[in-house]
Amino acid sequence: MTLTISILSTVALALFVLNKNENGKQIEGLKIGAKQFLQTLPLILGAFALAGMIEVLIPKEFAQEWLSAEAGLRGIILGTVGGMLLAMGPYAAFPIIASILASGAGLGTVVALTTSWCLLGLSKAPFEASFFGLKFYIYKTVFSIPFCLAAGLIAHAIDLLIS
Repeated sequence: MTLTISILSTVALALFVLNKNENGKQIEGLKIGAKQFLQTLPLILGAFALAGMIEVLIPKEFAQEWLSAEAGLRGIILGTVGGMLLAMGPYAAFPIIASILASGAGLGTVVALTTSWCLLGLSKAPFEASFFGLKFYIYKTVFSIPFCLAAGLIAHAIDLLIS
């Protein structure tokens, strides 16, 4: 995470310096960024609190039996279903997914969970069905499930090879 912070800070500083002759636009950009930060701060704090609670409340036995690398296909299927049900944006989803990983979930389970959240998240269903039609939504969902499972299985296999 330190590398990411360093890169983002360097790019922001470079853009600030490059735009010094833009009559205060860089200051306006900083104000907009600060406003967005303050608007999302409560969500981020809540998501991290929830993620921390998940990490300590998931029993190690559950993580070992249902989510770990040893769970194999069962964990990947559970991750795929869990990703569909994780109806929230990235500020909340990623800390929760990271806490599930820290609780002992296997790589295949977490990859299936993340892929499913991206492709199958039920929070997007009303929008997809209304803009593209119900037929599109059903086809997209049915055809995306194998991709989520395959991503989890590939990650699981790579994890087994590397470990």
